[in-house]
Amino acid sequence: MVFKLVIIAMIMQGSLLGQKSKVVLPNTLFTKYADSLTHGFSVNKNYYVVEWKSVIPANLNIVRSIDEKIAILEIVNEAAYNMLNQQSLVNAANNQWKLSAPAEKLIAEKSSTTKDFILTARDSMALSRVLKKLPNTINVKQVNLLSHSAIVSCKNSVAIAFLLPLDEIIFLDLRIKATAETGIIGYDRSFHGISLLDHTIPLANGKNIVVGIKEQNIQPADLDVYKRILPSPIADPDIANHATVVASIVGGAGNSFYDGRGIANGSRFFPSSFDNLFPDETAVLLANKVSVQNHSYGTVIQQFYGAEAMAYDAQLYANKHLLHVFSAGNQGTAAATEGRYANLPGYANLTGNFKMAKNVITVGAIDNKENIAPESSAGPLYDGRIAPQLIALGPYGTSDAAAVVTGTIAVMQQVYADSNGGVLPPASLTKAILYNTAEDVYSPGIDYKTGYGLLNSYNAVRSIQQKNFMGGAINHGQQWTSNITVPANTAQLRITLSWTDTAATLNNNKALVNDLDLDVTDITTGNNYKPWVLNTAAHIDSLSKEPTRKRDSLNTSEQVSISLPAAGSYEVKVAGTAISNASLPFHIAFSTDTLNTFRFTNPVHASDVNRAENELLTIRWKTFVADSNETGQLSISYDGGNNWILLDAAILLYQNKFAWQIKDTTSQAFLKMETAFGIFYSLPFVISKVTRINIDYNCADSFRLSWNKHIYASSYKVFALTDSPYLKNIYTVSDTFTLLKRSVYPGKVYAVQPVLTNGIGATRSLALDIDLQGVKCFYNTIYYNLQEKNIIDIIVELSIAAEVDSIYFEKVSKNGQLLKTYAGVKANNLQSIYHQLADNTETGVTYIRARIKLKNGSNVYTETMEVLTTGKRFLLFYPNPVNKGGKLQYVLQQGLSFGSRLQLFDISGRLLKNYGDMPNDIDISNFAAGVLIYKLLSEDNLVLETGKLVIK
Repeated sequence: MVFKLVIIAMIMQGSLLGQKSKVVLPNTLFTKYADSLTHGFSVNKNYYVVEWKSVIPANLNIVRSIDEKIAILEIVNEAAYNMLNQQSLVNAANNQWKLSAPAEKLIAEKSSTTKDFILTARDSMALSRVLKKLPNTINVKQVNLLSHSAIVSCKNSVAIAFLLPLDEIIFLDLRIKATAETGIIGYDRSFHGISLLDHTIPLANGKNIVVGIKEQNIQPADLDVYKRILPSPIADPDIANHATVVASIVGGAGNSFYDGRGIANGSRFFPSSFDNLFPDETAVLLANKVSVQNHSYGTVIQQFYGAEAMAYDAQLYANKHLLHVFSAGNQGTAAATEGRYANLPGYANLTGNFKMAKNVITVGAIDNKENIAPESSAGPLYDGRIAPQLIALGPYGTSDAAAVVTGTIAVMQQVYADSNGGVLPPASLTKAILYNTAEDVYSPGIDYKTGYGLLNSYNAVRSIQQKNFMGGAINHGQQWTSNITVPANTAQLRITLSWTDTAATLNNNKALVNDLDLDVTDITTGNNYKPWVLNTAAHIDSLSKEPTRKRDSLNTSEQVSISLPAAGSYEVKVAGTAISNASLPFHIAFSTDTLNTFRFTNPVHASDVNRAENELLTIRWKTFVADSNETGQLSISYDGGNNWILLDAAILLYQNKFAWQIKDTTSQAFLKMETAFGIFYSLPFVISKVTRINIDYNCADSFRLSWNKHIYASSYKVFALTDSPYLKNIYTVSDTFTLLKRSVYPGKVYAVQPVLTNGIGATRSLALDIDLQGVKCFYNTIYYNLQEKNIIDIIVELSIAAEVDSIYFEKVSKNGQLLKTYAGVKANNLQSIYHQLADNTETGVTYIRARIKLKNGSNVYTETMEVLTTGKRFLLFYPNPVNKGGKLQYVLQQGLSFGSRLQLFDISGRLLKNYGDMPNDIDISNFAAGVLIYKLLSEDNLVLETGKLVIK
């Protein structure tokens, strides 16, 4: 953009205007970016490096801010140059300032290899001009108009010689390919209040929300995403288990089992490929109604504001209801190699430039014991901003943690839309609520490992339902105020401000453009509270310090919290400190927690206790006490409260959890917590083995299911996956088995859920595809073992013996005609495996099957086996005759030693080949067509057998 002469007027307002002489030594960065061959103004130079004595004056049209005093400006006339030169150091810039740190390193290596580069122009028109003048040696692979960027492929030398000097180009970066970041989590729905959310707000499930899954493609046949994946023109061609698991965590239907049930299980999915690291086209996302997109992938540790970060910020600023959620990365033990926070292990190691965007959410990982996963990448971002903003369950990485947050956002969007005429919440509101309801973990207050804290899905959704938020819009220099009443006996007041900011200039030293400031005042006392701010100094001890209260000039979210606030009215003020646009929208979330309250949050449902899955159950509750030493007495009852067994006599209440070894029992139970401020009880829950279904038989016209009896069940619901994406209850039975006709129930996937005597459903069984369980019509399998002298041991394994009268073993022709019945055996209800020996086998293939006679008189036939033997002979070649270009194989009589030897002769008796032992295969390519004589010799050189084979 042309540098306006109005800069002269702005600079004249600066305090340095009157300085006629000055002595200013150039900064090393100034020297780095100054063109040593050009002095003064040059008509051949558009970009100049400028160093001010203090901070950079406001409202300048800066191409890139290097730090607080140095910037790159475009200067197109000598008058502007001279005016700047009176009060600052000015020099024509070389092209080094255009490079990202990775590109700078690559160019320093002077490599001549072909690489993918991201080049960014001043604007879209400039980008268009660049693309038109590119030579054939540069291949354009992608264009991103949001950031005025293109991805091109060329040799390193071409990038230096041709691309870097172009006036239209203001940024050159090295493109890095994305990879998925983690394996699968250990599932635990007690985290984040998910079980409580399911139980108390069952319709909050993300219905009508479309979630983008940007990585590789999702497996469409997976039971938990079945029929909910939208067709996508930008999906990755490769299907990956990682993408399928991420989608299941976000919104799995729970068809396979309860641990396949995601948070937003009513949502749908729109897949797109992470081969494109820029945002997907806005028009495509909006056309498919994507309102939140999950990104569980990364590249390498990057610490700068590049074209990808800028593009995401630009997209979200223009579409304020859209949200992107990124995994922070799995490089938590590593250190950045560039930027302000280089060489600080454990900090500033988020993986990917796109995660430097300020309008996205990045998520770190916590394990099942609430320890920060060492691999979880931490902040700060390149300019000192907080990252990750949230932490969530992901003991092996951050991919699954991001998915948990994405699923929670989908539910929040649905709940808000349901009460606001279908309108989605602004992203700034969603973020304010998420950060305000997060639980403080790791260290007191915000920090660079966990951001605003551990995600609480239940509290976030409840905050929307209770409308614990407000918002407005503000201009530069204006103030917005509102009052909040804090009741007596409040444990904590928390207030969070959030807004969506416009994109910053590329490779800038600071991403924030529009700066709002939050403070809270106790109207009664006049006490003023600033937001919590972290130390940004580039030292590990500084980055690990607890936050202090002061003005935040970096982040697009700010939080004030007050412990044990006095009752009364509090004024919440938002100041428009620096706003470049006419009006900037913002949102505020607030909450008050009440002292001496208590509620069990897990277990709350019959499916929360599964000893087979994990013998340890984390009992969770939520309470607020003023004294961290305050204790409670936790007990459990297995007989309706008549008798109580002590679990812990003095448990610290503020810990909000207790690891309990689940008793090996089948019973109904509930918990009791005795505190100084009251006695509290959990909802009843059931401890029992999970129901397992069996496929008794699977015939062409019908099949039968059975399952173990549940001690507390009065009936059982039978579920089937039919025309819906979700299992449906097709009917209810009181028995522990059911027979289904295929003409009525053509589906293949079934499950069973016990219904307890109190009407509550217990844990539902795994869902099974009846055609994939190896069960056939009244039998599982028929197979054989070949014994010495080619005696065949025929084995049939029944799937259910109770309805079988007898089993007959038959020899048949290739076409199935009965040739011989070997024998029959009476079935025994307690026996499922039956044997029959068959001797006198013929040379070649023998066809064998079993006939299962049922008690109702009907017959069921197994599949037919082909058994190849030598019969009475010792050796059988096949095929015989054999084509000269074909493969000759053989079989020996069972029990014959493999130490036997083989000799081949021609028809005249001349020895052609003498094998020291029996070969794996016989190469006949060197033998002429005709008849060969073979001789089989024993280990002690006796002739066992002679015969002929024919080569055609």
